[in-house]
Amino acid sequence: MNEINGPLSVLVTGAGSVYGLGIIRALKASVLPVETIAIDTNPYSLGLFFADKSFIAPRAADEENYYMFIKNLCIDHQIKAIFIGSTAELPFYSRNRESLESFTGSKVFVNSPEVLELCTDKWLTMCHLSRCGFQIPATIRYPEDACMLSSFIESAGFPLIVKPRFGRGSVGVVLVKDKQQLLENIKGKESLLIQEYITDEEQEFTVGICINKKGKVISNIALRRYLLEGVSIAAVSDSYHGIADYCAVVASTLGAYGAINIQLRLKDGKSVIFEINPRFSSSTGMRLLFGINEPESLIRSEVLCQEVIPGCPATGLVLRQYTDYYFPLDKLSCPNIT
Repeated sequence: MNEINGPLSVLVTGAGSVYGLGIIRALKASVLPVETIAIDTNPYSLGLFFADKSFIAPRAADEENYYMFIKNLCIDHQIKAIFIGSTAELPFYSRNRESLESFTGSKVFVNSPEVLELCTDKWLTMCHLSRCGFQIPATIRYPEDACMLSSFIESAGFPLIVKPRFGRGSVGVVLVKDKQQLLENIKGKESLLIQEYITDEEQEFTVGICINKKGKVISNIALRRYLLEGVSIAAVSDSYHGIADYCAVVASTLGAYGAINIQLRLKDGKSVIFEINPRFSSSTGMRLLFGINEPESLIRSEVLCQEVIPGCPATGLVLRQYTDYYFPLDKLSCPNIT
């Protein structure tokens, strides 16, 4: 076990996203002596104002410049761990994880390129789950499987889900209630999935799993959630340990590392997975309120080399409401807003 000889400097990217904010909140709530360093391309990102130190970053699309910025930041501030709060940055960190860890000594909590590809391509996700024996919604591709459309409608029935094969969260997801709506939403389009709709909206779950480098599950929590415009606005924690354990097995079959987030609904009492996101969740902050601190678990396991046993979440209800914050103008300056 590594000794703690001072503050642990931890970098959070994408500080303005709901993911980045959740990670920062969890780190600030940790009992570990964490110093949070936040970056974002937008100087008005809220997470920049909550962190101990904050910097304006170049865009990850300018890969060479961004790489040098991150490398120098890690060395200058002796950063021990990097948490990615921006979905768009995941491929960069996945490709460059070994190099950054080698040059800077920082642990980069990101899944491999293979896991990112499998989870980003929702068809590959469904194929993997089905091949491993996990239950999924009936699914076809469009236009590749257009010849199967009539028989699929007959067997699955309406309503159906139409969504991009390559997409993020709920963006572009449409519930179609009849054949006319279906045809309107697929006409002239490419790279779509058409899926069976699991009807019980009251039984939708978001499940967070964290896995260390040895493949051991160090954190898991299942929450029954309620959505508004694709974002969790309420979450219930109860006796959902069986669902959490089931999803931990799913995450292990992926070869996941760090955080993985699984979405499912219950059908006839069985878990039917319809989405896997290879990153932290928008409900990371909600999970913290149930006593599950995912970033802390990863730091303890991967940075401090401690034995981490998954905690048991408290039961209860968490409601999400947006809040306005005031800051004096002297907090806003570039490139370092601190």
